[in-house]
Amino acid sequence: MTELTVIRCNHNYNAWKAVRSEVGWAFAGTFRSFERPTAADAVASGALSGVPCKTVDITDAACSIAPWDTLPRAMSDAVCAAATRGDKVLSLNGYCMLAPAVAGGLMRGLPAGTRLGVVWLDAHYDNVVLETTEAHETTLVGIPLSTLIGATASAWRTTSCKMPEPLPASCLLHADGRVWVPEERESALASGMRIVEESEFADLEQWKRHVTSLADAVDALYVMFDADIMAAEWVPGFYRAEPGGLSREEVLERLACVMETGKVVAASTWCFDFDREPEAVRANAESQSAVVQEILAGWGFSS
Repeated sequence: MTELTVIRCNHNYNAWKAVRSEVGWAFAGTFRSFERPTAADAVASGALSGVPCKTVDITDAACSIAPWDTLPRAMSDAVCAAATRGDKVLSLNGYCMLAPAVAGGLMRGLPAGTRLGVVWLDAHYDNVVLETTEAHETTLVGIPLSTLIGATASAWRTTSCKMPEPLPASCLLHADGRVWVPEERESALASGMRIVEESEFADLEQWKRHVTSLADAVDALYVMFDADIMAAEWVPGFYRAEPGGLSREEVLERLACVMETGKVVAASTWCFDFDREPEAVRANAESQSAVVQEILAGWGFSS
């Protein structure tokens, strides 16, 4: 019987940065844990209560002078170990810059020759290319898509995220990207990744066709679910309100389409935690619980 591994991380988003210098780009930042109860805490004691699973806490491994290196390593290794056992993998809390580490763990842990696809549900593109941007610094949450497909940060991808090779751009499906800056959108469109525009994402039948097309081309799927894919009213604890977006139920319908392919081996429910006031945390937890329950149902787990 397939089992479930839940990976938890107590790292609170602190805008790790890539900074340009005379000799190239360098990463900088610190590790900061949550000071308040989180949405993920509520989900663990609620939606995950009674669900048999292994829980892996990678926080201790990340408490170092270079967390942008040690935390992705720990995440990648935890995912790799779970995938090697044949477990489904749920990364309960974290942020988008950890996605290459999840992909790296899957690439190393799944059977040789497995074709991996990624479904990226996000209001943003997260696709800065360090080698071409005119910016002098960017946060690491701005580079995970470009890192995944090998367009930037190759040393960080291979060494810290332990991702042995880039994901072919055609194996990445991005939706809905409604909040974008020109350079990220342009590089995404030029890369060959599968782009689902906001209007297409809103059309359930169009979305199903995109999902089916990707699922038919790969053997396994990883779903990266960013809280801001929902309209702001459903995630008031997000670090800033983003305009537009579908309702929670509409987004869950689209997530269900992905789960119904039967190919999802890993999922991340990220960006629900920012040390907000209790009421905002409660509302975020309700939305994250609904997402987790959809994922668990798709995998055949129940509390």
